[in-house]
Amino acid sequence: MATGWLRGTVKEVPSGDTLVIVGAVKAGPPPEKRITLSSLVAPKLGKRDGSSKDEPFAWASREFLRQKCIGQSVVFKVDYVVEQIGNREFGSVFIGQQDNVALAVVSNGWAKVRAGGEKQSPYVEELKKAEEAAQIAGLGIHTRDPSAVAKSVREIQVGDDAFNTTSFFQTVGKGKTVQAIVESVINGSMIRVTLLPGLQSAVVQVCGVQAPSMGRRAVADPAATADGEASAAPAVPSAASIAASSNAEPFAREAKYLAEVKTLNREVTLVIEGVDKYNNLFATVQVAGAEAGQTDSLAELLVKAGYAKVMEFSVNMMTSGSQRLRDLERAAKQERRAIWTNYVPAPTNQTKLSMNFNGKVVEIVSGDCLVIKDSASGVERRVQLSSLRAPRMSTRDRPADPWATDAKEFLRKRLIGREVEVKMEYTRKVPAAGEVGPSPADRELAFGNVETVPEKGEEKQNVSEMIVARGFAQVVRHRSDEERSCVYERLLECEELAKSSKRGIHSTKEPAANRINDVSLPGSATKAKQYLPFFQRAGKMLAVVEYVLSGHRLKLQIPKEGVCIVFAPSGIKTPSRPQPAANGKPAVQGEPFADEAVAFTREHAMQRDAEVTIETMDKGGTFLGTINILPASPAAKPLNLALSLMRAGLAMIQPNMDPSRLVEGSALAEAQRQAKEARLKIWQNWSPEQEAQPEEEEASATNGATNGSHAARPQEVLEVVVTEVADASEFYVQVVNEPRINWITEQLAAVSLTDGPVIPPELRAGQWCLGQYTLDNQWYRAYIERVNTKEPMYDVFFVDYGNREKLPSSRIRAMDTTLAAVPPQARMCTLAHVKVPEPTSDYAAEAKSVLAQLLSGGQRLLAHVSGREKPGPKDKHPKYAHGKLTVTLVEADTGVNMAAEMLLAGMAQLPKLSKVRDPAAREAVQKLQEYEEEARQAHRGIFVYGDPGDSDDEGAAPAPKPAGAWGKPR
Repeated sequence: MATGWLRGTVKEVPSGDTLVIVGAVKAGPPPEKRITLSSLVAPKLGKRDGSSKDEPFAWASREFLRQKCIGQSVVFKVDYVVEQIGNREFGSVFIGQQDNVALAVVSNGWAKVRAGGEKQSPYVEELKKAEEAAQIAGLGIHTRDPSAVAKSVREIQVGDDAFNTTSFFQTVGKGKTVQAIVESVINGSMIRVTLLPGLQSAVVQVCGVQAPSMGRRAVADPAATADGEASAAPAVPSAASIAASSNAEPFAREAKYLAEVKTLNREVTLVIEGVDKYNNLFATVQVAGAEAGQTDSLAELLVKAGYAKVMEFSVNMMTSGSQRLRDLERAAKQERRAIWTNYVPAPTNQTKLSMNFNGKVVEIVSGDCLVIKDSASGVERRVQLSSLRAPRMSTRDRPADPWATDAKEFLRKRLIGREVEVKMEYTRKVPAAGEVGPSPADRELAFGNVETVPEKGEEKQNVSEMIVARGFAQVVRHRSDEERSCVYERLLECEELAKSSKRGIHSTKEPAANRINDVSLPGSATKAKQYLPFFQRAGKMLAVVEYVLSGHRLKLQIPKEGVCIVFAPSGIKTPSRPQPAANGKPAVQGEPFADEAVAFTREHAMQRDAEVTIETMDKGGTFLGTINILPASPAAKPLNLALSLMRAGLAMIQPNMDPSRLVEGSALAEAQRQAKEARLKIWQNWSPEQEAQPEEEEASATNGATNGSHAARPQEVLEVVVTEVADASEFYVQVVNEPRINWITEQLAAVSLTDGPVIPPELRAGQWCLGQYTLDNQWYRAYIERVNTKEPMYDVFFVDYGNREKLPSSRIRAMDTTLAAVPPQARMCTLAHVKVPEPTSDYAAEAKSVLAQLLSGGQRLLAHVSGREKPGPKDKHPKYAHGKLTVTLVEADTGVNMAAEMLLAGMAQLPKLSKVRDPAAREAVQKLQEYEEEARQAHRGIFVYGDPGDSDDEGAAPAPKPAGAWGKPR
């Protein structure tokens, strides 16, 4: 039935002679009509399933009409309706008032005029004239070029040749752009496109969002043809369309219409984002904006209108724009738009913050937590880095996670003492230990974004991006309603970079072991004292201030030694902090300015690199000496902590301490005098008259002012591994779990010696070097015993293992002074309570072989030290560094005594009991007599011909051969 003239907008162009025109409404999807241009027949498009192919020029015909009409405001009327083909409506369409669309199609040769028939277009005569002109000119379908006709047919791939999303994604690449034409909108977030220029058909999911579903698809009308001669909308809804409509989710039609208005039959830009496990292709769809040259994101338009929700699984694929989507969704929820009409915010433990401040980093708690001193208020604030999770540091109940110390050290080196800008973003409540669910005792953590204040020649850096890119933290995957970092997208990009580079926690390698011997704990004074001689010989050492215990007591880590100690500057003390009652002791009230002294030391020394010189140690295990805090900037000068505290009026010289005995005594005394005269801090009530009064304050236990009695020292027991058996009377051991051995090994592994210069032959005996052991080609510390300058060859002693070897100059290198400063780790030992054959005697080789078999295999043994022979003034060889230990070696598991095994093998003899004066040694000899007697009765080893000698005279010469098994007496 013909109609009057109507107005509308072209929404879709299904073919070269058909348009879908929509009307205008205030809200919701408008009514639409499918109009076939009267009296025209355009080439038909083929079906996607391959059952029919394109007619020649079908695609070009549709493209001409699409480019001319899509999105245009038109005037149209229905000329006639053909009931036989589903009530299809035929009409005339004008763009503006003069541009007849049908005439334009025919004039350009993209359609034919239908011949005959009762119903024709009112403009049929004009159409026929235009068709004749196009035929004469050979335009479009009227071409006379057979090759052009052949090229005008699209190749529709079906079956195995159909579009493969995975292959396409690998070919194009993530983040790359592809042009496409949207053929249909399945729902608001799913479209079917034709990719250009290959004309491949693909279904694309809009990345990052999901629109309401349109429900089950309607069954196709048998009278319709897909993509070709599309059927008109039926006058009466079918049962299938009613079923599909009833299944549609709320606001599904609105979302689909918005996507159709923006994309249907329009050219769009696809930013390829990824493919999921079901081979669905995800892309960011960019459409033309309201202004020329402007583009909009379809996902953002849907989310902003409340027609789609953000999907975490696909938003994480996006190369950019994910945070923008989350912000738009949050705004749509707050305004209750469309699908969020009945939205009720989920209970959360987060609160949004809006606070900025500048400050200085005073402590690195972990890889994602900093303590920053506010420059304006002077208050220290604990700031968690937003949207990050770094490996956890150790606690009393569990060890540190892998890479935790590396992450902390990474930030310490780059941030400690630096000025930063902080933007607080949100807070989150964390249940207290042992609590489940909300509790009044919950801790509230403050999260923020931290950026460094650039110094001269530097650029501003984001701390979160730094640590994520280095692989020392993971990005938290938030729920859609959670607050997150303002640089969340960049954090995800940095994390992908770290993963691809296999850095830090993303590496397949295990992190380097962090072996630290902590002798700063209470009760570790005896262990700490073992380090004192080495510290005194080392002089100035580099250290890191791990923690500030009080105004003048610090916990230091000495990296070279792999040890943590308690340290205090010599001769000074700061006000004492209050101590709670514990272990039966009453509470101690704090002194004035104690907190100020701690704050001063924290600000200037906490986690800073320092240069320390250790002079002595008090009875409580605190090392005493001088410490200089190294500056972060090379142009600045080191800070003497003791002098700085004194000048600030926060410390005083120890009572009864003579300043002349201190290394910097005169400077300390002068600083104290100036602080007194200025009445600073602890000296605010000082008066010169007080100088005449004797001070009766007790000296601090930290600096060793108390006296105490020492209990009897028990016999020393070492857990050892035997590294070399020189002969039956001399073997070498290493102490198990000795941190300096691990440090030496790591240092040697880090040094590249492959291409190093060969040591010149002028090296002399008595010098230290690095030698390459021939059995494993590894480098070890060595001592040159003899030099053969003709070859040249070097007789070396490996100071950490006790073995010897002759090496050519190609296997000798110079040793760094830091390695040479560590004492030899091989300790020379001999078995207690037995006598073994001398090295020149007949049974010396057999005795050495037996002892080597007993001690081989790297087994751990307990060495009970019963004596220590101190080296003489001429014993400069490194093997005498620890003296010669007389030990009883016992297997830790079985309790087998190695001396007893030597006696059983007939390779050792006991001294005469009457000559043993020490009660403990006498008891040990008596227990070993049965083993010696068994070997004597069985005629083993040196007892093969009976008693080898007179044990009454231990210094006598051996019996004639073969009974003489002892060699030359000592």
